[in-house]
Amino acid sequence: MKRRTMLLLIPLGILAMIVLFLNVYPTLVRNTKYDLQLGFVQNQEFPRINDPSDHFKNEARLIAMAIYPDKKESLRQAQLYVTKRGDSEILQVEIMRETADLAAFEMRLNNLQWEPGEYTLYFKRGSDIQMKLDFTLE
Repeated sequence: MKRRTMLLLIPLGILAMIVLFLNVYPTLVRNTKYDLQLGFVQNQEFPRINDPSDHFKNEARLIAMAIYPDKKESLRQAQLYVTKRGDSEILQVEIMRETADLAAFEMRLNNLQWEPGEYTLYFKRGSDIQMKLDFTLE
């Protein structure tokens, strides 16, 4: 009798774990917030940078990437732009109209033309600055 109960409980426990996993997994992998990344290598499968950082040797072109959540509140005009830290002069800007299926918005920086120093990357949606990232070029 005890053996029969165990044989019944084990598959039910496994089934319960599978159902729980299938219900929880989508919420774990869903992108729910905006992100701003900077690096040299873009991921080929997912919207992200493989080597994100905020400190770089200025020896190759950087890629800036604004990453969107899976569900957007509204569609706006988006901007990525770079300034020297503490300065209002825009060194480079990229503008894009958001679409419902937009996962990421990228800009290849002209950083090889810039002097070593501290810079700020801004991600703007409409008239609101969504995020900013301070970074240093050596």
